Amino acid sequence: MSETPEFHTETGRVAEAYRGRAIVELDVPPDAGSRPECARCGLCASMGGGRAGAVAELRAVVPAGLQLAPGDRVELRLRLASPGRAAVLLLGLPLAAFVGGVLGAWQLWKSEAAMIGCGFGALVAAYLALYLVDRSRGPRAVVTRKL
Repeated sequence: MSETPEFHTETGRVAEAYRGRAIVELDVPPDAGSRPECARCGLCASMGGGRAGAVAELRAVVPAGLQLAPGDRVELRLRLASPGRAAVLLLGLPLAAFVGGVLGAWQLWKSEAAMIGCGFGALVAAYLALYLVDRSRGPRAVVTRKL
């Protein structure tokens, strides 16, 4: 698996635009979930792809100089991710940090208060680390052009 993120292109309609960000309603295709890139995204399928009236909304970054208004049609570049890997990172890593903090405090101090404090401190540190890594990777969705 390469370290460079893979991208997918979709189209949608701007619902709101404000200060370099936009909320975009994706065009959910009838074949949502059956295309090769859908295994790495799953956004349309989770929003009821193929159903009449299905709407998938997401927040996207708007490049400087591109003026958008509600109702504009846009093209988006989406960063693909593996749902399994995301689940392990969002649930497994913080759980491991919590258990490690509790066990470490138990070995050092044998105090319930220290175990609780260290466990929750490690949990907060794990989520903070995940947040900072996610921010360094860049936005998940970027508006590439107005259609």
